[in-house]
Amino acid sequence: MFFMPFKADFPLARFPWLTTLVCVICLGVFLKQQSDWQKYENAIYAYCNAPKSRITRMVFGRISGLQGDEACIEVVWGIANAEDSKQRIDVLVSSMKPLTGLSPEDSRIYVSDMLSEELRNYQRRVPPNPNHGLAYYTDTWNPLTMVTSAFAHGDWSHIIFNLIFFIAFAGAMEVLIGAGWFVAAFVSICLFTGAFSSISAITAGQHFPTLGLSGVVMGMIGLFAYMLPNGNIRCAYWLVVFVGTVAVPAWILALWFIGGDLFKLFTEEDHGMVNVMAHVTGGIAGYIFGLLFLRKIRWETRILQAEINRDKLRAEIR
Repeated sequence: MFFMPFKADFPLARFPWLTTLVCVICLGVFLKQQSDWQKYENAIYAYCNAPKSRITRMVFGRISGLQGDEACIEVVWGIANAEDSKQRIDVLVSSMKPLTGLSPEDSRIYVSDMLSEELRNYQRRVPPNPNHGLAYYTDTWNPLTMVTSAFAHGDWSHIIFNLIFFIAFAGAMEVLIGAGWFVAAFVSICLFTGAFSSISAITAGQHFPTLGLSGVVMGMIGLFAYMLPNGNIRCAYWLVVFVGTVAVPAWILALWFIGGDLFKLFTEEDHGMVNVMAHVTGGIAGYIFGLLFLRKIRWETRILQAEINRDKLRAEIR
């Protein structure tokens, strides 16, 4: 069964312009990413297709266990994108059998110098990884990229599902709390999730890049659950041939999505490419933001909730 929230199940007082603007920026950044990735991949293949000595290609093959361009890409791209390129070269050289006719030490020096030269050639011909200027790297503690990384995404499914969920929850929150508080909540959630991603990386002993709007999405779910816990979100579902929609209270969706990721965080070691810590901390950040700054507005939303419930009751009676 597939289950997806897509809109607040009550009329909004105005159009959510900021939510729409975030979606437009995300789409624009992603299309630029797609173009940059195409240029990047073309440059890598052009570099690996360029003439190289027989011994260079033999070394690539021995290190990677592959042949042709795949061997070149595996070796040189891996070196260029390693946290410490020199250390990566040392590891690769030590894992390779010495070249015929050379002592182990001479072979190590020769291959190390050759790989260092190939890396320099690669860096002259291939632009930087497109994600380097967009992702938040957990070892930097950079507050700017904590925020800007939310607008970049990894692939089409990543951005499509993030934006659908974002519209479902953020649009209503923007209208209920106002533009100023909405921007403050957005930035606060980004900083909170970024900081905790860095803390989790330090704890795990391995830093990583992270990007995407999902931490903010979960933050909006947490904020919605605080502001309007009984406010319904219209969700689409389908199971084989059964398709439909159902209205689900925000607190149930928060428990399902944030609670589910919290369960994964403590029960699964491998989360693939998903930053589950950002999901969980984003949901917590959204709820805490509401608790700290939006208590007065929350009372006003309770009045709204009561009006929504009365309207629904009248509609059911009719």
